[in-house]
Amino acid sequence: MAADLLPPLSYTDIELESYLPSGWVLAEAEPHWHEDKSSFHVAVIDGSELEWDLWVPKADADRHGRIEALRLAVDKLDRGRFKSFL
Repeated sequence: MAADLLPPLSYTDIELESYLPSGWVLAEAEPHWHEDKSSFHVAVIDGSELEWDLWVPKADADRHGRIEALRLAVDKLDRGRFKSFL
C-alpha cells in the first residue's frame, strides 16, 4: 500500500545537485512527479540566474536507469539552453 503513494520517479536534492552544471542551483519550487507528462520535474537556475524546467521522462529512466536518465536530461537542457542564446 505505501509503495502506491510513492511517485514512479523521484530524486533527492543531493542527486539533482550532483548532476547540475557548475554554478546551477535548484529553484525554490518543490521538485515533483508530473502525471500528465509521465516525467519528474524540477526548476533549476543557471549561472546567469535564469530559471529553466528540467524534465526527466519515466521512459528514459526505465530504458537507461534513473541516474543516467537524470544525466541525459541535464545534458539536453544545457544544450538547449545554449542554443537558445544563438
